[in-house]
Amino acid sequence: MANVERISLSFPKFLLSELDSIVESKNYSSRSELIRDAVRKYVIENNALNPGKTVNGMITVVYSPSKDAMEEMSHIYFDYENIIKSMNQSYVKTACEKNKKLEIFVIEGESDIVSEFYQKIQNISGKIYDNIIIF
Repeated sequence: MANVERISLSFPKFLLSELDSIVESKNYSSRSELIRDAVRKYVIENNALNPGKTVNGMITVVYSPSKDAMEEMSHIYFDYENIIKSMNQSYVKTACEKNKKLEIFVIEGESDIVSEFYQKIQNISGKIYDNIIIF
């Protein structure tokens, strides 16, 4: 591959095992190919939030349900309730058998406000996963 730079990444064993399973089941040629694909998707989604346009989408977050984290999420929710069209909450077990809280938001609003909302969610205490899909 021309113009490729090597980097080093560290993963917990259970996550690396999950990564390897995906490489095999989705027929990726290597871990690197899967990681490049995931980063490309992240860049595309991030660029969809360029300022000045109205967007619709879905934001998913999974986090440890501590009192502080749930209060943080509550404040974020009320600060951005004008762009939240619906919300669903549930408790789930992760791959490492830990109980976590899952929240899904359907959103509609100006891209800069949606981006601000998503950035707040990305920074909550105990977050282990977040995702945004813009359509």
